[in-house]
Amino acid sequence: MTILTIMALPLLLISRGGENADDANDVAGATTTTQENSSTGIGEEELPEPIILGGPSPIVQDGSAQIAYPSSALTGVQAVATFSNFDGAPEIVCYMPQAPLGLKVTVQNMDNGRITTCTNVFRAMMPAGATMILHTKVFESLANLVDAPIPVTVSW
Repeated sequence: MTILTIMALPLLLISRGGENADDANDVAGATTTTQENSSTGIGEEELPEPIILGGPSPIVQDGSAQIAYPSSALTGVQAVATFSNFDGAPEIVCYMPQAPLGLKVTVQNMDNGRITTCTNVFRAMMPAGATMILHTKVFESLANLVDAPIPVTVSW
């Protein structure tokens, strides 16, 4: 830094038209102070003008967020689904009384639009308020367990 200041001082004096020595010392002191205070080693006088680059405009932070809406083209039988572990049955089963047994059914969560499939098997009991039972793992692919029961559309 000091070497740069010593080299820049004569150039500064020449450009200013050879002013007196007191002015030159004041300028040298100011340049040294500016350079010592700068973290980049560039004095304030030497900083380039700011440049505005092209590109997409910045995102305005207005406190809003995107919300997932279910598809409006829901087809099939509507049901209210809950979950069960089916007493150790495979993790791909469900029970929908209206669907044929042994058939793979497609289940869509009407709240968030998530879709999964499961194999319809017979279950002797249906919990109160539910019209379909999904294996716990199948249910978790549609919603969190705390959301049960959830509205679904079932097709086969």
